[in-house]
Amino acid sequence: MPDLGYEIEDFQYYTWRITGWSGLEKRLTSPEFEAGGWKWRILLFPSGNLNTENVSIYLDFADPKGAPAGWHSCVQFALLLWNPEDPTSHISLNAHHRFTAKEQDWGFTQFCALHKLFFPSENRARPLLIENNACNITAFVRIIKDPTGVLWHDFTNKEIKANERHLYLSIKIVTPDRFARHQWFDLANFKDRLYPSDVPQFMVLKSETYENFKDFVAKHFGCPVEQIRFWVFVNRKNKTVRPNAPIIDNFLGMTMEEIQTRMVPRHSELKLFLEVAKPINGKVWFPRVENDSPYILIFIKYFNPDTQSLEGLCHLYIQKFDKVGNIIPILCEKKDFPPHTPLKIYEEIKPNMIEEMNPNVTFRKSEIQNGDIICFQKALTEEE
Repeated sequence: MPDLGYEIEDFQYYTWRITGWSGLEKRLTSPEFEAGGWKWRILLFPSGNLNTENVSIYLDFADPKGAPAGWHSCVQFALLLWNPEDPTSHISLNAHHRFTAKEQDWGFTQFCALHKLFFPSENRARPLLIENNACNITAFVRIIKDPTGVLWHDFTNKEIKANERHLYLSIKIVTPDRFARHQWFDLANFKDRLYPSDVPQFMVLKSETYENFKDFVAKHFGCPVEQIRFWVFVNRKNKTVRPNAPIIDNFLGMTMEEIQTRMVPRHSELKLFLEVAKPINGKVWFPRVENDSPYILIFIKYFNPDTQSLEGLCHLYIQKFDKVGNIIPILCEKKDFPPHTPLKIYEEIKPNMIEEMNPNVTFRKSEIQNGDIICFQKALTEEE
């Protein structure tokens, strides 16, 4: 398990012997073991928790009803499934979580694929199960000291006492799903009298490291941490709010307060866009977007003239010196239009102002920059 930089109150491990795997029930619990003065156990779903073809394993607090009101335990843990006769044949995953009576278990719905149990794979000399359908599952449990009482707490504003509020930073996160549901200007409604904000908000300790925050968000939204990147929104002079620059992994050791001060010093909160990358050739790929990079991150909206509605469609990386018309086949593909469907392309400049773009002009000459929004629709005939 990685060193999270917190003081460890207790460390224990427990190994559970599993036999007769093929005949196991759908849900099993291990005998209880103690760590940090509390009882814990391992939860096992041998054939998956959500009808998946994966083994699911969780760490579970064993006595939520017996815990005092307001009880919590900050735990860093690793779960290890291994061959008892060859411990080098193993799979392990680790996480950290604030356990409460309401959130009493945490772990991995997709711990490993079922087929990996029965055959050697991924440079393992032997399968994870030995010949008699047996294996071991070990839980390594670190109980982390929480002197503030609020470590890893997903706060809402109402839950923070007034004299503690200065310790926290408000962070709002726009996800691709939230953008897809957006029906107005920009990428989301952060604050509007007519359209109240429904952007997920988190109150995070200013002293929390970016690495821990990134791990938390990945866990919260169910994304692999290596496949996410955050873009910081800025307020532009034309009264729009757009993503401007990514938070680079060189900042992993910085606190969230340091990142806010460095990237948006005049803002009282952080507004972030959660970019989720798709692996290319098995590897995660984030294009460079520094000043010397040819790439620009833009956001695409589709306007349906029949229903008079907007749809936040996706984000794209384009190259500065490409012509605007080069993205027409991509836009057609995104909406399942025939490849050469005539389109009209517009730039969303600011509230109540969009301008049609010339498809024969480059993005650079069109003054497109990171965070800009391009809208398109089918070109209509006179009759339409």
